[in-house]
Amino acid sequence: MEILDIKDLTFSYAGSEKNALENVSFAVNEGEFVCVCGPTGGGKSTLLRLLKKELAPKGETGGSVRELGKDISDVSERESAALIAFVAQRPEEQTVTDRVCTELWFSSENLGVKENDAMPRVAEISALFGLDALYDTPTNELSGGQKQLLCLASVLVTRPRLLLLDEPTSRLDPVSRETFVSMLSAINEKLGVTVVISEHNTAGLLKYADKMLVLEDGKMTAFGKPEDVLSARPSPAVLSDMPPSVRLHYRLGREGDNIPLSVKEGREAFSSVEAVDYAGKDLSGADTALEFDNVYFRYGRDSKDVLSGVSLSMKKGGVYFLLGSNGSGKSTLLSCAAGLLRPYSGSVKLFSKKLKNYQNDELYKKIALLTQDVYNVFLHDTVREEFKGYDITSLPFDVSAFADRHPYDLSGGEAQLTALCRILCKSPEIILLDEPTKGLDAEYKKKFSDIIGKLAGGGMTVLIVSHDTELAAELADECFMIFGGRIVSAKKTADFIRSNSLYTTDFCRMTDGKIII
Repeated sequence: MEILDIKDLTFSYAGSEKNALENVSFAVNEGEFVCVCGPTGGGKSTLLRLLKKELAPKGETGGSVRELGKDISDVSERESAALIAFVAQRPEEQTVTDRVCTELWFSSENLGVKENDAMPRVAEISALFGLDALYDTPTNELSGGQKQLLCLASVLVTRPRLLLLDEPTSRLDPVSRETFVSMLSAINEKLGVTVVISEHNTAGLLKYADKMLVLEDGKMTAFGKPEDVLSARPSPAVLSDMPPSVRLHYRLGREGDNIPLSVKEGREAFSSVEAVDYAGKDLSGADTALEFDNVYFRYGRDSKDVLSGVSLSMKKGGVYFLLGSNGSGKSTLLSCAAGLLRPYSGSVKLFSKKLKNYQNDELYKKIALLTQDVYNVFLHDTVREEFKGYDITSLPFDVSAFADRHPYDLSGGEAQLTALCRILCKSPEIILLDEPTKGLDAEYKKKFSDIIGKLAGGGMTVLIVSHDTELAAELADECFMIFGGRIVSAKKTADFIRSNSLYTTDFCRMTDGKIII
């Protein structure tokens, strides 16, 4: 039975002359797992929101959408709320209560489900997602990854038939992401829930997918089994978002069938590849830019330490990556580095001067922080207004194509790089970036890498919190791992990637360390 039947779907945003989607047609059978791929701005988020009518964007719509066996206009509000679940890119958009327990109960209460019937559902989902230990935790104390997991758990309490997910793994660490994807597969296979997921990071997903839908510039360029779509060699923009096993297959000049979709298949396919050496910049003679000396921090007098004796040092002109599990203290460390949080013990120094000794706004002329929610930096109604007084043609990232749009209407990649340019306008000497490439396709990651490379080449120091080990392998001079509030590993990038089993790259896994990126 078809749970989704889309015919000639066309959509343009209000005030836009260009179609965001154009003549998109496909059908999804109940119980299938569909992965929606394609470059940033290709229409993936627009498509998913049009399938959840309460979230449908404003604009002109053509064609037809049938779901649950009826036209979308005939799907009642209750049916949509209970049977069609949606998990957005930004969990902040979807978290509505102040504690984990009330968030899990919220959807059931709104549907009028009796407490005796709802309690087993909440218990099952809480156990499935490992939320028991967080059950009474305030939602504002959760990490970004934990919030994303909570969002998924809360929508599953209603036992939906169709699950729509828009970049749900962008904030998860490698271990959590693998767990999350496996759980999605289990939800699909064991519970029969139809899954339609939009993702740039397709590693580990395509092996579970029944179908793969490719959107480029609003047009559907492919739809079918992943192996069939990939054997036809996708466009460079699409191929760059495919799993490392697929990219390496084509990088080595191999064509045709038997394309490896997983690390296991890749290990068999690439066992004989030649080694590629990798070395970051030599920073041994550079001055120390940022230093943590035995730093301790906790959020409340009676709470446990989030940072527990952190010591690390970063050189001027270096690019550093901080990796670790969700909730390990990465974002807290950045806030301490920026002076937004004050450790209760130990010291943070900027160019050998303690942060507490910087006066007035002297500190913020030297250091800038871009948080996970980049939309927080925008204060005006258009991108052009955000850069009033600056030449927008001279920014590291060209914003002229959407200068007259509201910042909230930008795609994830556009917003991320525009926000980066916004904080760079003050010409800081050190920038701190929290998950700056979440939700970005390969094209925007390349633009981001180019910008960071030029900034570091000019002497700027960059500290990036990220779960993207592949980006770290490409960009970082040195990588740190935080665990239990401490830095447990600080190594040159190649050594870091080759020495780890999980915080490494699929390229490294498939080639026994011969290739890390």
